[in-house]
Order: sequence, then C-alpha cells, then structure tokens
Amino acid sequence: MTAYQKHWNAEIETLLRQLDAPQSLEENIIDTLNNAKRTGVFPNQIINALRLGLSIKEGNQNMAFVASMQSGKSGTVYFLANYVLPAIGLINDYESVLFVTSMRDTDLYDQNCRVLHREYYDAATGEMKSSNLKVMKMSDFFNHPNPHKVVNEFDVQLIVRDEDQYGCGEESSFQMAFFRELRRRIPDIKLLAVSATPYDILDAQYTGDADVDVVVGVRPPEYYGISEMLENGLIEDIPSNFRPLQSQGEGEDIIYNVHPKVEEYIEHLNTFENGLGIIRESNTLRALELRRLLKNQYKNQCTVIAIGSDNACDYSINEGIKEVSSLVLKRGKRVVLIIVQALSAGKDLGILKEKVRFGIEPRDRQLANGAQGITGRFCGYHNNRDFKLLASLSLLSHYAQFEQDWEIFADDDWRNELYNNNVRGLSTHTRFLSSQREGVFTPIIETEFVSYEDLITEEGREKLSFIDNDAYHRLLDYFEPAFYDVLTKGTRFKQKGVTVRISSNYNQESNRVYRNWNCSINDDFGSIFFKKNQYEYGLLISNFPLDDERNTIGQTGVKIIRSGEKEQRSQQTIIHNGSMYSSSPSVN
Repeated sequence: MTAYQKHWNAEIETLLRQLDAPQSLEENIIDTLNNAKRTGVFPNQIINALRLGLSIKEGNQNMAFVASMQSGKSGTVYFLANYVLPAIGLINDYESVLFVTSMRDTDLYDQNCRVLHREYYDAATGEMKSSNLKVMKMSDFFNHPNPHKVVNEFDVQLIVRDEDQYGCGEESSFQMAFFRELRRRIPDIKLLAVSATPYDILDAQYTGDADVDVVVGVRPPEYYGISEMLENGLIEDIPSNFRPLQSQGEGEDIIYNVHPKVEEYIEHLNTFENGLGIIRESNTLRALELRRLLKNQYKNQCTVIAIGSDNACDYSINEGIKEVSSLVLKRGKRVVLIIVQALSAGKDLGILKEKVRFGIEPRDRQLANGAQGITGRFCGYHNNRDFKLLASLSLLSHYAQFEQDWEIFADDDWRNELYNNNVRGLSTHTRFLSSQREGVFTPIIETEFVSYEDLITEEGREKLSFIDNDAYHRLLDYFEPAFYDVLTKGTRFKQKGVTVRISSNYNQESNRVYRNWNCSINDDFGSIFFKKNQYEYGLLISNFPLDDERNTIGQTGVKIIRSGEKEQRSQQTIIHNGSMYSSSPSVN
C-alpha cells in the first residue's frame, strides 16, 4: 500500500467519523473501491463526495467544489447523491438532487445523463437502485413557467450547477434575482457550484458578497494536468497575433495561407502511424477555408474534418467526436480536427486522449476558456506524453498556479501579471478593471511563535488553550511524516473561531504559509487567511522538519495570529464580478 493510499484510507475513516456515517456507507465504499472498473468511481472522488457531504451536513447553503479539469467531478457528484447523502439521512426515498448543465450544450447534457442517470449498486442491501440525480439543461429548467414547481415535483434537496463559470451572469436566466426568488419559496434549498474555474463565486466569497464554503478536490498522483504538461515542456508559447489561417490582401484579392506552426504540428502528427491533432478556428468560414487548404496539402497523409454547430461543417460536435474516434481507434487513421468554438469545458475525449498528437489553442484573452478549451480536454488519466500544445504559455502558467493554490486568484501580483499580458478576465463574468472599492480590513492585534519542541509541552498546550483537545492532537499529527509527505490539500481543522494554513498543503513556489510568515501587528488578517468570516485566531503551521529542504524559513512550529475588529478601508481591485453571486452587479 502506497503512502497516498494509506493517507486516503485514513482520511476516509476520519470523514466517516465526522459524518457519523452508518456501517452501510463504509460497506458501499469498500465495494466501490474493490470494483472500480465496474463503478467508475475512485478514491479521490469518494473523498471529495465525503467532504461535500460534510459541508452540506454542516448547513452550508452555498458551496463551491473546485477540482481540476477531467479529474472526476461528475463521479464525485454521482457518489455524493447516491451513497453519501442517503446514508447520512440528507436524502430520503423519492427525494433527489437536480444537476443542471449548460444552457445550450446538448452534447454535454447527453454526456452527463449517461454518467449520472445510471443505476447504482447498493452493497449494503445487495440491490440495484435508480439514481437520485435528475439531469436538466438550464434552459429547460429556467424557461419553465414555474421552475420552483420542478424542484417540488422531484422533491429536490440540492441543486448542482455544472461548470459554474457559464450561464450565471446578469443577462442569464440563472441570475441572482431568480435564485433569490427560488430561495424565498424554498428557503432550505442548497446550491453546489462545480467547476475547475468558478472565479465568480470565489470572488464573491472573498469580497464577502456571498457566504460560500469552498471544498477543494483531491488531486491524485495519477492525474495529468496543465501543471504536469508545463513541467514536461509539452506547451509551446503561441506566436504574437497568431491565427491558424493567415490572410493577405482584402476583398476579392485576399489570399489565405496555412500558418507555418500549423504545418509544423501536422508534420509531428504524421510521424505517428495514427493519431489526432486538434485546431481551433474563430469562425466557420475560416475553418472551412483552412480545411480546404489542409486537404490539398496533406491529402495522402491525414484526414481533415471540421466540426461545429453550423450546417456547413462536416459534423456536429458530438457526431464529429464519434467519427474521429472511429477513424483513429478502429481504422488507424491520422486525423486533423478543426473545431469552431467547440470542445469546451466538460467534454471528455475518453480513450482518444491516448492518441492525441497535438493541439492548437489560440484563445488567450480569458483564463477560464483558454485553460478549459483544447488544453483542458487533454487533461485526465492517461499515459500519453507524446503530444504537443501550442497555446498561451503565460495564461496556462497562471492557471497552473491557480490549480495548485486556488486562493492565488485574489493575489494582486498574479492578477496584474495576467492583466499586463492582455488577459481581459478570469471568466465570462469576472472581468479585469482598474478601479477602487471599499473593502474589509481586519487588523492583526497579536502574534506569537510556538516551536514544535514547546508545542508538545504543557506550557505549549497552555498557549493554545483556545482550541480543544481533539484539535490539539490533530495539530500534533500535522508534524508527522505520514501527514506532511503526502497530499494534504483540503484538510480541515474543525475548530470554531480558528482558521489554519499548513505548509505541506502548498508547493514551494507558492507556499502561502512561508510567504506570510513575517506578518506582524496591523497587517490584514483577512489577506493572510483569505477569510472574510470573523475568526479570532489564525494559525500558520510550518510542519516540515528543520532539516527538510521544503522548510525555507528554518522554523518548525506554529505562529499564532489573533485578529482584531473588522473595519472598512479603501482598497484597489481589478475584478468586476457580473455574476449572480455578486451583491452589486456594477463595479464592486
């Protein structure tokens, strides 16, 4: 058993105790893990579902589940709705979870239906049961004359919004006024936002516009994402003013040519016996012209297909992916796939990922769609390391920093670097602006360092008298190798009035414990702990040993930080949040 497996088993046991879960849930977890090929659910998804179940049980009404692209968010929701919530009594017979997906994306809707509507096996009873999940397109739900009646009809206890960065702005049907009305009619209804890039809800949580519990998804070692692609040098920076199809002249005299980088990447594809290369184009006319030129240039080497919503394309998105799968996986062909504003968040290429040879993603003006597009579709669980990506290196590097530490999105330097590189927003509804706004400031009124050697003494215990014995022993466990040598992101301290940061939760480049270690009296407590809730104490925990190279401050122990009273101060921001989560749809 690996260190990760031991840690995950320990966390599952801890979460089961915190949930006061019955034996039946443990039986179903064991059965699910022993039959992962049949169930399609893996340890990280089970831990994520238990964390979400705990958040719901604690009474949170707004939750954000932040997890990497293609890491198993749908499987997490499936296990949560069918195993966790029924076991802990939060869903009874005939009650359900409503899973609402993109407004217009029928393919994503169909995919979610296949994953979430399927029956599940209850090992505790030995029976097959119908899924508790009801999947609807947002348009079908919100265009209903009485959407609250839909909630009542299915006896919905929780609404899950898939890919939260979409469909939640001022002009959408899922705006604040709508959900406020739904909550007025059904006060106890809960909302869970699920996405790799839910920047609008995170911004609202940070500014205090929304009371949101953020649950961070486990990133298993088998997962291959943008961070790993960057580490392996698979991403090449896109040239300035790049377009796959170049043009010269105007009107009837216009001449089109294929960009040399496109030719280079197709030549890479042609070094393989079979495989897939994907290019995004901005509109159908350009995509069709690019298809024509590539067909003429590579007619004996690869098949060129254009997909999109326009009838002039060869196939629709869904049918096109099926055709490409057949050509590559069954007939051993090399295929260049040109997409027109397609292949976005949520789309799963499945086993085609093993045959991907290149991707060209020109979008570089928004963090969410630049990361979630072609690059995001290559993320997941596969062994393919022979592909190349042409994309915005700066944008994806910033996304990788967010992927490792989601709280960095509120960091001024991180935002300014994006803005200075012409990225105009984090997502559709969180745009960058240079503006002033009023903000909450919570001054630090007291700090004290307690070394690990003192921590285990009676005197050290007395200095932490504001935490109970269970929390004190959890704190000591953080200094054990079994904790700091494995993935611990998302660990909760579970002590009222106290928030913590643990050094082993962060990578060396963006270790927020060590970056904030030298904070002092009158610094902003909220900016250190990223919490606008009223916490009396914050703990910065340096849990690496003194001789560990990851310990960059030369101290092992706890820095106790006490907060004062909140006050309003003028501060600068560059985020305009136009989503339903913002209490003020104008500049915040």
